[in-house]
Amino acid sequence: MSRTGNADMDIGCPECDATIATSIPPGPGIHAENDSNRLLGKETRCRNCGHELELYYY
Repeated sequence: MSRTGNADMDIGCPECDATIATSIPPGPGIHAENDSNRLLGKETRCRNCGHELELYYY
């Protein structure tokens, strides 16, 4: 099932342990009847140390 709005998330930076607030746009979701379940991604940077973070979602 897909979402209609952005989801706000807090993630931890593996380099400096800072908490990064970001939002994930809606994805297509996972559908049992559809083989085209596409894993999507988003890049962001830690505002504390500059470490690049990659987030993946359906």
